[in-house]
Amino acid sequence: MTWLVVAVVLIALAGPVFWLLPSERERQLARLRAEARRAGLVVELATVPKLDAPAEEKVSAGGVVREAKVDCAVYRFPMTDARPDAPRWLLLKASPADTAATETPVPGWALGEMQVHPPATQAYWRAVAAVANGLPGGCVAVGADRRRVAWYGSERLEGAAAEVVVAGIRDGLAALARLHSDSTAGEDDSRDAPRQE
Repeated sequence: MTWLVVAVVLIALAGPVFWLLPSERERQLARLRAEARRAGLVVELATVPKLDAPAEEKVSAGGVVREAKVDCAVYRFPMTDARPDAPRWLLLKASPADTAATETPVPGWALGEMQVHPPATQAYWRAVAAVANGLPGGCVAVGADRRRVAWYGSERLEGAAAEVVVAGIRDGLAALARLHSDSTAGEDDSRDAPRQE
């Protein structure tokens, strides 16, 4: 009987210790985020608008309007040649119904609330779409401003190693940064060029 009491006491003492150990998903996120930092990305937590939110997420039981949001991680890629006149935008991964209801330059993506003076060229948006559609890791949004480009997502490995997912995200963000910088290069050159009369 004494051994039974000792076993129960040991289990009761060890139980909380096992409860505090990180789950497999938490260990996966830690590996992914550590790899992202090693790759030069800034890792943060953020929210983005939820496009396909059900009615109960948009309005409370008391009739108060709420903004439906999705919690996600953000991997930011800082740009070395920041331009004050660079376009700022946020593209949200959308269903066909969402993109049909809104005017968007990128099929499969909807413009978010941060969208400010996008470049007029369709070639720019086609190139952005090509990169955004290939981003791994459960990407839910992509954004750009004058200092950085960002990947927003659910941090899913989808059967790949953390290094492979982070490399795909970093390469995609680097390509977006080049596109983003190039989108204003021609504007600056035309402003600096001497006028011919």
